[in-house]
Amino acid sequence: MHGYIGSVRFFKNLILLAVIVMIAVPSAFAGYYRHAYTRLKAEQTETEELHQDVEVLMQKEDEPQESDEPQPEALSVDVPEYQNLYPDFYAPQPLEANERVENTIYLTFDDGPSEYTDKVLDTLAAKGVKGTFYLVGTGHTDAKSLERMRRIVAEGHSIGMHSYTHNYNKIYSSVEAYLDDMYQIFTLIKETTGVTPTLFRFPGGSINSHNRGIYQELTSEMLRRGFIPCDWNLSSGDAAGGHFTEAQLVQNVVGSAGGKKRGVVLMHDTKQTTANALGSMIDQLKALGFDFAPLTVSTSPVLYTYESNNG
Repeated sequence: MHGYIGSVRFFKNLILLAVIVMIAVPSAFAGYYRHAYTRLKAEQTETEELHQDVEVLMQKEDEPQESDEPQPEALSVDVPEYQNLYPDFYAPQPLEANERVENTIYLTFDDGPSEYTDKVLDTLAAKGVKGTFYLVGTGHTDAKSLERMRRIVAEGHSIGMHSYTHNYNKIYSSVEAYLDDMYQIFTLIKETTGVTPTLFRFPGGSINSHNRGIYQELTSEMLRRGFIPCDWNLSSGDAAGGHFTEAQLVQNVVGSAGGKKRGVVLMHDTKQTTANALGSMIDQLKALGFDFAPLTVSTSPVLYTYESNNG
């Protein structure tokens, strides 16, 4: 054995073994790496296919889905043609009318201005009281009337629309006719005073014998445009012509005001008796503990449609 290890034969066999190892080991590693590469490639292919499947599913989710269930038809709402009339006939601010101040009287004057408006304004100024004036256009476009409109605004009173013609048969013949009339007084007030009116009052009140067939449409359309209507729960009775004396006009209001939490008084600044009675009326209402204020966009209105006359 000792002779073999150092012999020529030993060295030949050692060299042969080294050659075999050098050939076998790279082949083994090559086979391993070839198998690993093949498996990795297969996994990569599976991953790519999975990604493609996911993308297809996501695309399908984004597409409109067909269903066997019957689909509801789109709702169609018929908009009245009159809503398209006068696109600039809108209030300048959103509705805010929700303020209810108790122990307050709102003095309102319809159908003016007239030659008696000046005395009404003088009395209000002397008493430190602000009122609300609902104006009419027909017969009030002369220079003096326009000057009175500007004075109403300049002295801090509220100004509103009543109608242009005050012709019941005409303005209440249709919603379109009413809007046509009100647009005229709206334009007159705006151009004369620089104020865009928000307040208005229906001639005869929000419900009357002339508008019963369309009053709901009228109210809804004016509210939609942002305008605030107001009726009354106290009346001087001056619309009855000369049937009441000045003292009776005062008593008509003061005698009914005691049971009110707040009162909106109907008067007309086209009546001389009203102009003469106003000072005494204010004094007696103050003696009952009432304050005074003009109607504004914040004031919750008295409306026959929604509120009883006991408001």
